[in-house]
Amino acid sequence: MTLVPNHHERQLMQRLRGRDWVKGSHFPPTKVIGNLLEKGWIERRGTAQDLEYRITDVGLSAKTALIPEKQEGIGRPRLTADHLRRSLKTP
Repeated sequence: MTLVPNHHERQLMQRLRGRDWVKGSHFPPTKVIGNLLEKGWIERRGTAQDLEYRITDVGLSAKTALIPEKQEGIGRPRLTADHLRRSLKTP
């Protein structure tokens, strides 16, 4: 299980953050909701006609967790302030 939410999960949880129950009709049908429910980061109540969702305390902790940096050599290189300064210098 991923301990840090991906972009789509963060986006959906951001819409729930700081609010009580939110009607399910505000969200398009998506696998993201199922993933968040499975991880326990959001909870659901109601029937198919009037579903509502809200973020859980565990979900809020996951949402506010620091995103780990990629390991060096994997993915795109990390731009640092020093790198940006050097790349902006004109010859």
